[in-house]
Amino acid sequence: MGGKSYYCDYCQCYMKNTINVRKVHNSGLPHKIAKVTYMKRYEHPVKVYEQEVRKTPCARYRKGHCKFGLYCQFSHYDENQLKELEIMVRQLQSKSKKKKVKSSKKYLPWLKENNKDDHIAAQFPLRSTEKMNLNKLIKVDFERNKWGELTINKQE
Repeated sequence: MGGKSYYCDYCQCYMKNTINVRKVHNSGLPHKIAKVTYMKRYEHPVKVYEQEVRKTPCARYRKGHCKFGLYCQFSHYDENQLKELEIMVRQLQSKSKKKKVKSSKKYLPWLKENNKDDHIAAQFPLRSTEKMNLNKLIKVDFERNKWGELTINKQE
């Protein structure tokens, strides 16, 4: 364990590579703030909007600086930013609804409007999906055939 130093990607600092030092560092407020700030960058806008609408405005942030950053339990968004975020969420939701319809049409061929499909499977239909020809079934000699073989009587 020991020896080399440990680098924290969130805090961008080096420390002694022991379990106790890392535990103390990871439980500290600066590390938690740095981690939340890093992770919030990759959160879905819908989730961010739902969280921020519920929060009350942060007084420290309005005065100039909040030491808690995105880890703060109060909102750091003003009304204009929340409106922009709401517009973005609506656009994403409308796109996701369109994608759901398109994806269902992609995987459920009976929902497709036209039969022209570029997919390779559509060019080679399965024999099991073809219509049955009952005239061929009548001509089959079941007594002479072995399993898997098909011979049709030419006599009518």
